[in-house]
Amino acid sequence: MKKKTRLLMLHAGLPEDAVSDCARVTMTGRSAALVEGQHGVVELTAQRIRLKTGRGILTVEGKELRLREMSVDAALIDGEVITVTYGA
Repeated sequence: MKKKTRLLMLHAGLPEDAVSDCARVTMTGRSAALVEGQHGVVELTAQRIRLKTGRGILTVEGKELRLREMSVDAALIDGEVITVTYGA
C-alpha cells in the first residue's frame, strides 16, 4: 500500500491492522484462537497449525488442535493452545 494512502487511512481513525496486511490473533484462554488476516493453511496436525499471513507464517502449537472454522480471511482454532509464534 502506498505510504500516502496508508497515512490517510490512519488519520481517518482506522487501526493499524486494518490498513496493513498483518494478522490479528484473539485468544480465548488456552482453549481457542481466532486468527484474522490469514491466507491459507501451510500445515495442519493435532499438535501444530501453521497459517500463511501477509507478512509470514503464524504457528499455533498445542494439544488436540483442530481447525474448527475457516472463512476467506479468518480461522478458528480450538484445542489446548500452548504457544503462538510468528515468523517470516
